[in-house]
Amino acid sequence: MALGIGYSLPFAAIKSGGGQYKSLWNTARKGAKASGATVEDESADSSSCLVTRGADVYNDVLPTTPSLLIVPQFYKSANLYQDIPAYSADDTTMRFTVTRATTATRVNSSGLIESVASGVPRIDWLGQSCPALLVEPSATNLVLQSRDLSVSGSWTASGITAVRNAVGADGTASGATTLTATAASATITQNLSHASQSRIFGARLRRVSGTGGIQLTTNGGTNYQSVTLTSAFAPYDSGAQTVASGQVGIRMLVSGDVIEVDFTQGEVGPIATSPIPTTTGSVTRNADAITASGALVSGLIGQTEGTIYAEVDVRAFSSSLARRIVNLRVDGNNLFSLEMTTAGTQFDFVATSGGVSVGLSASGITTGIYKIAIGYNSTASGTALYVNGTLRDTKTIAIPNLSAAVFGLGVRGDGSAGSQLNDRIRAVALYTTRLTDSQLEQLTK
Repeated sequence: MALGIGYSLPFAAIKSGGGQYKSLWNTARKGAKASGATVEDESADSSSCLVTRGADVYNDVLPTTPSLLIVPQFYKSANLYQDIPAYSADDTTMRFTVTRATTATRVNSSGLIESVASGVPRIDWLGQSCPALLVEPSATNLVLQSRDLSVSGSWTASGITAVRNAVGADGTASGATTLTATAASATITQNLSHASQSRIFGARLRRVSGTGGIQLTTNGGTNYQSVTLTSAFAPYDSGAQTVASGQVGIRMLVSGDVIEVDFTQGEVGPIATSPIPTTTGSVTRNADAITASGALVSGLIGQTEGTIYAEVDVRAFSSSLARRIVNLRVDGNNLFSLEMTTAGTQFDFVATSGGVSVGLSASGITTGIYKIAIGYNSTASGTALYVNGTLRDTKTIAIPNLSAAVFGLGVRGDGSAGSQLNDRIRAVALYTTRLTDSQLEQLTK
């Protein structure tokens, strides 16, 4: 059994309480399945890496256990179920609501790109042996014929032959396009038309033969970025550049080299998003909005003290977006928000009560997996922010009344456009008590 990054033997084997968590997980699994949900990685049963992840959180600060714990793994259209408290078919308020008005893609457990229906949350395995919940804003792929670069009129080749006859990154025949360089510095490009904005170009690429350089461009002839290919399909992007209308595409530096290309994507925005297939026109994927309200929040959030925990997989940074991880929001004057800020490489926890905000910060964030916990109360310096086992900030805050809050998972509580995390959530938990500093340290190690 492959365990997620950062995990060793299941805690159930070395800590007390593992059996109790697995019993709770099994109840949640049965309840979700009874309502028609899919269980990700169910074939592994209680030895699943997702169960190990949940047991880790549940057991770390025993005898204090979370009032709410979600390791995203039980889902169906419009619903995402938590582990604790177990879903009850008689109480439809006890689950997260998922909205996305279009289909979308994810990487499945076989490493292949697949489409999921509208309203279905995406448990994404990209680059991981244990998946996480992908939450993204709306995006539009402006590239035409994104999977078939042999279509002239959409793509213009110079010194490249393009044939669509290879198995693609989704595992299907006639998927990827094979590109063979017949000259040095050969190119295949497409012209995109839009205002002067931040733009990014990406694709799934793999090398078939040769060792020459491969480059991507968001502005053909001016800006090129080299990529390093292997024999397996992997996502590559050109990095965001502020450009107006112009070419995007691929350059092959050495004649005779052969590569395969699939799921090309040119989008306006600071961060590359998941593949959006196109044919003769551009296609938009709508934003993910995952929220909960009512009993799942009011009865489970600490009103005078508490703890918020999140484990996230950070892949991308943005200098222009505030990206929510956990957002408990009554309105703009009363909320708790854990987010990646516009600084891009910083976690912030913002407490706003009666319109007055106090923030705690942890800077110097790079790519990787982070465990974050905020223990809060209203005493002097009683609120602490821990990241990966280290105290990063303390403050005195006023606690808003959150009994009527909406819980946004990877998005603002009101589901507003552009506030999505644009990354992956591995676990989230609430506690109705403020964990001790030593417990916060242990929980985030």
